[in-house]
Amino acid sequence: MRVASSINSKSINANQSNFIKYSSASITGVVFSKDRAMQLDLLLRSFFETKIGECSIKIIYAYSSEQHKKSYEILCSIYGDKADFISEVEFFGFKKCLEKTILELSTEKVFFLVDDIFFTESIDYDYLSSLDITNAIFSLRMGANLSFSYVVNSLQPLPKNIEGNNGVEGNNGVLLKWKWRDGLFDWAYPLSVDGHIFPTLEVLSWIRRLDFNSPSSFENSLQNIKYLYRNKDGLCFAKSRLVNVPANKVQNEIANQYGSIHQDHLLQLWLDGMVIDYANLRGLMNNSVHQEVDFKYIKRGL
Repeated sequence: MRVASSINSKSINANQSNFIKYSSASITGVVFSKDRAMQLDLLLRSFFETKIGECSIKIIYAYSSEQHKKSYEILCSIYGDKADFISEVEFFGFKKCLEKTILELSTEKVFFLVDDIFFTESIDYDYLSSLDITNAIFSLRMGANLSFSYVVNSLQPLPKNIEGNNGVEGNNGVLLKWKWRDGLFDWAYPLSVDGHIFPTLEVLSWIRRLDFNSPSSFENSLQNIKYLYRNKDGLCFAKSRLVNVPANKVQNEIANQYGSIHQDHLLQLWLDGMVIDYANLRGLMNNSVHQEVDFKYIKRGL
């Protein structure tokens, strides 16, 4: 907690606009990826198919072998004109890479994604850009359809006193509103890197004050300052907009639960010209933030 003690609400909200100039009130998504080009392809295809309005996307990627490196080169050739690919190996560690990426953003809001996520519904990012999140954290992964928590293998109730935000509607329907302190499991986890929207300056403050060396330890370190956010409002759409598919594990820092589709199996399929079929996944009515699904594969370009 020594690191956390140096962070407080005053330092997080400190005005650093003297060296960061935002060009608009838009939003950026930053994706963390390692050894999962095929799953990242699914994320990117689903992102662009469901995207409404302006939202830029950046991918920080790493690889453990020449074959995985080749898999990302193929991906860059497909999406290089629509997304920014940032190789972690060009920096002195993940933290420096992430700090430089966030520092160079021109948007006031940012959200993170991991590469085993895909989008299930359309999202109007212009609408999200206009929301005031000074005292709230907006989640793309939460929704009233969630009744189970995969990570603790338990049923999960809606937070007490959750409301339809007095009928306030965006282009995607009624917003739900609750206090993070009133939730349980995923409903009580405000500092997630799976689709939660934060002010960019706030994120930069976290990065500079917390100790971490990977996406997993970054999210872990954020829990040291969770107490600063428990009284904030949570906001989400009535139905979740994305789902995390824990098909495999590419890190050894945290003993996460995961499925049986090894990343090297997907690597070979990807190198053979296959992709995960998105047609049957869009609109998925998931009942958990993390949910294993059956993948079907089709030839790339079909």
